[in-house]
Amino acid sequence: MTLEEELQEALKQSKALTIEVAKEYRERIAKGNLTKDEDPVSHFCAYFLPYNPATKQVLFGHHKKSGKWLSPGGHIDKGESLLETLNREIEEELGVNNFFEQKPGPFLLTITPIDRDPRQCREHFDVWHLMKTDGKNFNIDMSEYHEVRWLPISEAKKITTDAANQAALDLLETIYP
Repeated sequence: MTLEEELQEALKQSKALTIEVAKEYRERIAKGNLTKDEDPVSHFCAYFLPYNPATKQVLFGHHKKSGKWLSPGGHIDKGESLLETLNREIEEELGVNNFFEQKPGPFLLTITPIDRDPRQCREHFDVWHLMKTDGKNFNIDMSEYHEVRWLPISEAKKITTDAANQAALDLLETIYP
């Protein structure tokens, strides 16, 4: 399955999606050049929200580049599937190999304007995935973060200023009240 097909499938599967976001996703997919390698200005990313169901906490990091408290994730590389991106990013940021054996369904789709990147990056089309974990096997790469914490959803909502992360937390709160 191509990345374009995976993104079309994510659109069909996502339950937490506004009409406007769905329209913009369809238009962006139709434009092609979906990865940062192909279009450094507007491209797709894979995010994952580490969530511990036992403690009802999420893992958030104070990201060095953005200056914001965010969930982990990153750009989809050319030639990668969503599953490959998720597992690569989880390994890079959390030190866990092949966390997902098969691609999880999308948790949320968001569009994020990028205003603090000194390079060309201006817009992310984010495909979110819920990562249920206790985090015990994490070996977090602190080169990307000032600080990383497990937080109750309510506390994470207080410190994030990023609309996409806020939306992910709001949705998680409705699923796991």
